[in-house]
Amino acid sequence: MAPQTIGFIGLGNMGGAMVRRLCAAGHIVHTWSRNPDRYAPLADLPLVRHDSPADLAQSCTLIFTNVTATADVHSLLFDARSGLALHARAGSIIADFSTIDADATKAMSRKLLEERAVHLLDCPVSGGSKGAQAGTLSIMVGGELSAFEHIQPLLQSLGTTVEHVGPSGAGQAIKAANQMAMCIQLAGIAEAFAYAQKQGADPVKVLKLLQAGLAGSKVLDWAGPHIASGFSGKPDIEARLHHKDLHMISEAAQLQGLNLPLLTHTAELLDALMSQGGAHRDTSEIFKIVQSQMS
Repeated sequence: MAPQTIGFIGLGNMGGAMVRRLCAAGHIVHTWSRNPDRYAPLADLPLVRHDSPADLAQSCTLIFTNVTATADVHSLLFDARSGLALHARAGSIIADFSTIDADATKAMSRKLLEERAVHLLDCPVSGGSKGAQAGTLSIMVGGELSAFEHIQPLLQSLGTTVEHVGPSGAGQAIKAANQMAMCIQLAGIAEAFAYAQKQGADPVKVLKLLQAGLAGSKVLDWAGPHIASGFSGKPDIEARLHHKDLHMISEAAQLQGLNLPLLTHTAELLDALMSQGGAHRDTSEIFKIVQSQMS
């Protein structure tokens, strides 16, 4: 596709890798970061830096955001002085890669469209920082189909599975299901490893045999090597992020009167890991919590 001018806000591990891929594809990327240190790993890229979201919005009609929580997205959009909603041009498209609450996404999308004629697409991603670096993310998109089709070629430079999944909020709903399935699987894997080790099994052998059988999965391929090595490598996914997601999903489920016992138990394991200073450690370290609770 022809080079596009894109605004990008959120230059963490995921966002920085996505920006790198967009630049490699020849696009002109405008950025703003509330943390200037985020620019250091991207110093080799020809980024156009802005002093505020408002300034960026006046330069770009396509804006990508990738921040942490629902409140962060709301602030970016509706801050009274520099919010994107106040300064984006009519017809602009904002694609949000963050993992946030589906109902809040629906409300923000409706407000932007009705009051500013700006389209908000929820585009949460799965695949972690490695997937962002390799361009193999799965991207599930909720929102207006015409807006999705406009940015679809750009999304395909970031992921190998790019799907429009329904109206506003649908992408966030499926991402929530993804986080549930992944973290609940992780809890089961941690318990299985802890049980096998209690019986005297070598964790390296446990990993090899589980991967070879029906228990094999992408979650096992991520978490198993961390467990088997005693967590000697760098974190792939920081526990604070899954902790945030599971509590967000749990709170939404409570409002809907839904009983999700496996989710509740997994969230409690993450609570325990966080209380032991595990915020920036790999989520797979809930194995240590499971192991300590087994006897």
